[in-house]
Amino acid sequence: MPSDVFSAESVRSNVDYITVTAALEDYKGLAEPLGRPWTQDLKIDPTISVSCDDNVATVAFASGGAPCGIVGLRWDGGPIRSATSAYAVSANDTPQSVAAGLAAGFSGAIAVGAQVKVLEGSLTARVAGYGRSRRVTRRQTQKLRLSIWTSSADAREQLGQLLDTSLSEINWLPTADCGQAQLSFEGSGDIDTLQTQTLYRRDLIFRTVFDTFQSEWSAYMMFGVGQLSGPEWEAGFGDALPSLDGQSDLAVLAAEAAATQGIVADCSYPGLTTDAFGTVRSAS
Repeated sequence: MPSDVFSAESVRSNVDYITVTAALEDYKGLAEPLGRPWTQDLKIDPTISVSCDDNVATVAFASGGAPCGIVGLRWDGGPIRSATSAYAVSANDTPQSVAAGLAAGFSGAIAVGAQVKVLEGSLTARVAGYGRSRRVTRRQTQKLRLSIWTSSADAREQLGQLLDTSLSEINWLPTADCGQAQLSFEGSGDIDTLQTQTLYRRDLIFRTVFDTFQSEWSAYMMFGVGQLSGPEWEAGFGDALPSLDGQSDLAVLAAEAAATQGIVADCSYPGLTTDAFGTVRSAS
């Protein structure tokens, strides 16, 4: 930029610059993994627990931190075989509100404080958290141009050797999304067309291979249900589906969104950060 040449902290004031730009004309797509399989890379553990004593279930929260997770109850020996009820906990919930939400999913259950009670049969509990799954949707190769800008030909030589030597042992570059970019050197050269402006430049060209990811958060499986049928028969297995009288789907999605908001893997470069213009700066 002109300001980098003529401002107080400029090339003319012995301030050297190294810029990194993508060579858009040399983009090339590559084949991604066959089938684009999903893999889990992050998870959020539940901070709630439920203890059951025959026909009574008691909800409790872990000390410290916001309540999070999904709690489920299965009612065996009631009016419906293996009836189930589930409740997604949010930060504003209390053990009492969770118990009330679970009781609302059962016909004939009552909530007393942090407890859920049924008149017959027995209750068993399960708790679950959330997991982030992601898959590679696109793989590509892209050239990067590292340019040294200085007012001294000697400084260009020293910086060029230092940069080349430092990067020569790096074959895999960690990225901010916790992935890895394959890095390979493709040559360098000096550009002296700006000597009349006391500018000396050297370009080092690298090729990167990296992935584009799609990520999704979802709750862990808590209950399972299935149906088998033939020409003259039909049979079901597993747990019954949760009742529609319990927590709404919108409330469940809102609780999941609140629990997963801002949860990212820490893949930052220690001591470094970038500003709004992409300039790398010291975090201190």
